[in-house]
Amino acid sequence: MRRNHKAWPALVIPLMILCFGCMLLALGQGGTGRDPTNANSRKHPSTPKPPTRKARKPNASPTPVDEAAANERTYWETIRLSSDPEDFKAYLKKYPNGQFATLAANSLRRLESQPKPPDKTNTNSAPPKSASSRPAPKAGSIVRNQLGMDLVYVPAGSFMMGSTNGSYDEKPVRQVKIKAGFYMGRFEVTQAEWQKVMGANYSHFKGDRLPVEKVSWNDAQSFISKLNARGEMQFRYRLPTEAEWEYACRAGTTGDYAGDVNRMAWFSQNSESKTHDVGGKRPNAWGLADMHGNVWEWCDDFYHESYEGAPTDGSAWVTGGLMRDRMLRGGSWDFAANVLRSAFRKGATPTLRRNYIGFRVVADPPILVELAWQRPRGVR
Repeated sequence: MRRNHKAWPALVIPLMILCFGCMLLALGQGGTGRDPTNANSRKHPSTPKPPTRKARKPNASPTPVDEAAANERTYWETIRLSSDPEDFKAYLKKYPNGQFATLAANSLRRLESQPKPPDKTNTNSAPPKSASSRPAPKAGSIVRNQLGMDLVYVPAGSFMMGSTNGSYDEKPVRQVKIKAGFYMGRFEVTQAEWQKVMGANYSHFKGDRLPVEKVSWNDAQSFISKLNARGEMQFRYRLPTEAEWEYACRAGTTGDYAGDVNRMAWFSQNSESKTHDVGGKRPNAWGLADMHGNVWEWCDDFYHESYEGAPTDGSAWVTGGLMRDRMLRGGSWDFAANVLRSAFRKGATPTLRRNYIGFRVVADPPILVELAWQRPRGVR
């Protein structure tokens, strides 16, 4: 048989192409196991493919059990601080086996064990006394504040203010009615009390029990503002009005002095040219010491040249007149006895500081416990 040598090349070439394709396919799928169509796999052969995240399911709607528990919790929050046993009874009736049943039962037992308030419908029980219906303290009753200041109770009342024997500015004499009682400093403000509140002491004469002096009207107001800021026994402190001062000084008397001026006052004839410890002389009938002498005392009012048009209710006279000078009362260690009279008046600029000027305070009261009167040592 005669072979056809021309057909051989035509068969060999397709077989070679087929074998070469099989070899390429084997090389592409073997060894590394990489997907030749994945570009990221070729660049980063060591990086694993991230896991495929599953799509989140939408929130399921609350079940009836969850909704009931939420309603119970809301109900409990509205009553848990209640002081009415009926609230807890209602909760236990609605949720006898609820998640807060034990707490509700404990609260109910606690409230039911407490004493019951008085029956408001009982007309036989006496109503509680109001502050205004309580009996007023006795004249001369003493309380002591946290600063150590003794305060004397001055009762309500009326008196004739001024003098027919005095200067023109003490006239016309008129009746003044003090509508409400008040407390007044038993003594002039001492240097120790001033030091505690103000932190400094510029007095000329030095001593804890001596009256503070070289104090202007403005200085006295600063002291009072700081004293009020301390909240001393809920009093509201202030300077006395001129009418309150004369009323307290007289203590029911009608003469020039509230007693024997030599036994009640330090003045030019007996002071040895200096101040003296407060309370060293005899007090007046209401227990107020040094209302005559020792140091002049500031009042709240403006000075007026007469009593024409003055208030008759005991309030401060702070309108009309020159509205420049403030009032001083009582005289001092450096003045003669005639200016120590209960009705004597003197005006001075509110910035004036002298070693014969001090002050005492008035306190608008709550009703406090009375302290027993004890006459201080050295009283003559």
